[in-house]
Amino acid sequence: MQPAVPLLSAGFAVGALFGAAAVAGYIALNDPLPSTSSEADPVVEEQAGERIPTALGVTEAADSPAETPPDVPTMSAGDAATPQALKSLESQITDLRFRLSSVEQTLNRVLSASATPASADETRPPAPRTAEERRGALVAAGVDAGLAEDLVLREAQRSLERLSLRDQAIREGWVGSAEYREELSRINADARSLREDIGDEIYDRYLFATGEDNRVQIDSVIPGSAAEIAGLQPGDLIEAYADERLFDFSELRRKTTEGEYGEQVAVKVRRGGRVVETWIPRGPLGVTLDSARVEPVR
Repeated sequence: MQPAVPLLSAGFAVGALFGAAAVAGYIALNDPLPSTSSEADPVVEEQAGERIPTALGVTEAADSPAETPPDVPTMSAGDAATPQALKSLESQITDLRFRLSSVEQTLNRVLSASATPASADETRPPAPRTAEERRGALVAAGVDAGLAEDLVLREAQRSLERLSLRDQAIREGWVGSAEYREELSRINADARSLREDIGDEIYDRYLFATGEDNRVQIDSVIPGSAAEIAGLQPGDLIEAYADERLFDFSELRRKTTEGEYGEQVAVKVRRGGRVVETWIPRGPLGVTLDSARVEPVR
């Protein structure tokens, strides 16, 4: 009976080996081995109650199978969490948070850009190019239709006469001479400016309707200047100087050199939707100027 003992021991050893092989094969079929996945595939360990951030800032339970990314392999609860796996998990979570932050920043920039109102240049209408467009703009500003027709015809006639005079003077060699200037003055003798013909209020609306700048804006104020002493500020719209309406900064420069130097004159500026009046000595203001297009207040 003694020889049977080694045989029984060998039988038990063989059975144990076959059993271990079967168990190993079952585990290999049901659980993917970490070594077979690519280095680019992230490894995520499920933890009860852990929240995974999404691109829209909404968190979902990590133990919900439907919300698990399809390309992220998971580890079963029975698997041992090695230090290398934990380190890889932390690295993947940090990378995901960084990517989500970048997506949210990009989304915020897109939303901000779409909500930005159109600038004044984008909404600026084109200047009238034909006589019909000019008549229409005058009528829209408040000019009588008959007067608008007359203004357009008179302006066209003066333009043709000036062109004819210049062509003749160039052909005959007397352009720029005293005779040329005299003839040019004769053509413009009865010409009135459009502003004089229609008045300041309608002229203001006409400039705005045709896309032209109609305000003088203070861009900066020199420290210690007359403008700073009078309380003028950058961004102020100068609407009147010495009781005269202004629509162009060349008009303001002309007015500051008229009259008696140093005399006190009234200046009206629009600031924050209200009109502010101040007094300033006639002469250089000490400001840099710009032009602006502002809808007239009716």
